Amino acid sequence: MAIKEELAAKLARQLAETFSEEVYGSDGPELDCDIDEIEDLAVLAARAAFDAVIARALLLQNQKLPDKLPCPKCQSRCRVQFQERMVQGRMGPAKIQEPVCHCSACDRDFFPSAGNVAAG
Repeated sequence: MAIKEELAAKLARQLAETFSEEVYGSDGPELDCDIDEIEDLAVLAARAAFDAVIARALLLQNQKLPDKLPCPKCQSRCRVQFQERMVQGRMGPAKIQEPVCHCSACDRDFFPSAGNVAAG
């Protein structure tokens, strides 16, 4: 995990430098720009990065799911679909695409997890 954290920190710093130069130009902010304005943009950038990282990582993770998974109750093969849902993250709410399956034989929904994906 430490390698992923180091890489994430390095990429975030590079992104922040590029962001600052794109927003302020290569000369940086004007002299009348105070720290509060700079902080407001940093918070906006952090929030946008939070949303984008979660959305992209879950999209990539969801692509690993098969088209159909077995119902945990009856083992019927059920199509994997996705529904939008809000979850509370450490930086606030995040919109995610959550995988969900509906078993017409049992008339129940289930949510794929690592345990039942491996079994499928």
